[in-house]
Amino acid sequence: MAHILLVDDEPEVTNAIARLLRKDYTITKCSEPENALEIVKQNDIDLVLSDIRMPVIDGVELLSQVKAYDPDIGRVLLSGYSDMELCQRAITDDIAAIILAKPWDNFELKNVLRLVLNARQLQKENTELRQRLNQLSLTSQ
Repeated sequence: MAHILLVDDEPEVTNAIARLLRKDYTITKCSEPENALEIVKQNDIDLVLSDIRMPVIDGVELLSQVKAYDPDIGRVLLSGYSDMELCQRAITDDIAAIILAKPWDNFELKNVLRLVLNARQLQKENTELRQRLNQLSLTSQ
């Protein structure tokens, strides 16, 4: 079961999303974004879903740190429409795979997360297969 980290300074948001996803995923919630990277480092997180506007550290900076730590972790942002400049940076710099608007549509949220997780799984399998091919080619020389 995939493990998703929900990050938002408003616990009502992480609680609502956790209720929506808890049957399909292992969920960890974090209301203090400055602690989220430590959670990523201490757990096997497959995807981070973060709000974009938070105190201390915004979601773009958080996902940038997550990407630097492990570029294979799925990264999705939730945003209000007033965050267009941050959203553009997040997509341009490949910090987030996709940005969903608040309020979110439950069906859309579930499908986007599923697609990002599937892409992550395919990427992991591709990396493993390339490593095996490299090993085979080295041993056959």
